[in-house]
Amino acid sequence: MSLPISEQIYLVGFMGAGKTTSGAELAALLGWRFVDLDEAICLRGGKSIPEIFRDGGEPVFRRLEREILISLTSLPKIVVATGGGTYVADENRNLVEAAGWSVWLQVGLSEAMRRCGGGIGRPLWGSRAEIEALYRHRQEFYRCARIQVDTEGIPPSQVAARAMEGLLAKGFVCS
Repeated sequence: MSLPISEQIYLVGFMGAGKTTSGAELAALLGWRFVDLDEAICLRGGKSIPEIFRDGGEPVFRRLEREILISLTSLPKIVVATGGGTYVADENRNLVEAAGWSVWLQVGLSEAMRRCGGGIGRPLWGSRAEIEALYRHRQEFYRCARIQVDTEGIPPSQVAARAMEGLLAKGFVCS
């Protein structure tokens, strides 16, 4: 796998992995811009994620997600917190891998569920069995990320520091 030439980092992982909070910390550490993909989707769509799902379903959400992801690949020095399902789609995963550095923020299912509370505002949140199935399904895709960081039991600032250590160990150069 060749090293990305751009200065972009994409955080991937399941709901509740800490992509947004740790991503903001990592961006601050680097002095880079931070973008939460779900937030950008809401801004572009003019609605909350549950409203987008209600009005257009998952296909409309995924179309917006892809459009915004494509637009982000042209921005230098950016840390992007992707949505939990972004990296699962082959076209998105390939785009991320071609554009920048992927970092999987790992979290166990029990901890993810604790962090997400009752899943309010998360349209794909279902029964325990549905969440477990979704979690298992997505793990195989997250494993494709260049860097892996365990987020359990550590604060976002330490997750960001560990992500940075992993990036540097794999050849990331910060300018």
